[in-house]
Amino acid sequence: MRKNILILILAFLLFACNSQTEKKTTIIKTADSSAVVLVNKKSEKFVPETKGTVKFDTIIADRKIQIIIKRTDLDSYVINEYEEDGNKQIDKYRDAEISLTIKQNSQILLDTIFTKKQFSKYADKGFMDIAIFHNYWFNKLDKEKIELLGVITEPETDYTMDFYHYFDLTKRKLTFVQKTEEDED
Repeated sequence: MRKNILILILAFLLFACNSQTEKKTTIIKTADSSAVVLVNKKSEKFVPETKGTVKFDTIIADRKIQIIIKRTDLDSYVINEYEEDGNKQIDKYRDAEISLTIKQNSQILLDTIFTKKQFSKYADKGFMDIAIFHNYWFNKLDKEKIELLGVITEPETDYTMDFYHYFDLTKRKLTFVQKTEEDED
């Protein structure tokens, strides 16, 4: 009885460990007609593993301003393929869309959604093909302007396109400025 349970547990673990690995077997015949079997493994993972939504809610009480930023993972992703220890690794980094809502005195001043595609005129196509919309943050409030910071990046690198959005509370207008190296602190 114990042997059967042990065999079932081992079989389950074997299948569980191989659930995301695809094995490819290649048989090569040598000059002396013997056969050599090569096994290639392919592993695939999503980053993040599951789709989700993250909400950042900023309240500036003395000005009665509320800034709501929602980052929602999409079904689109950037693929990074590489080989590690003879095994093919595939990392799929999920892209995101950003929802921005700005309210003052409970009145909606701005309600919009951003995707990476909207910023394609500010970067070359090669970069946009390998980059994801990483994130978007409230940065600061100066007199009548809200400063927001966005980052589009190639995953696992320092290759980014950083930008500012400025929302003028008086004119209710959003402007875009690409961040330059001089802007670095």
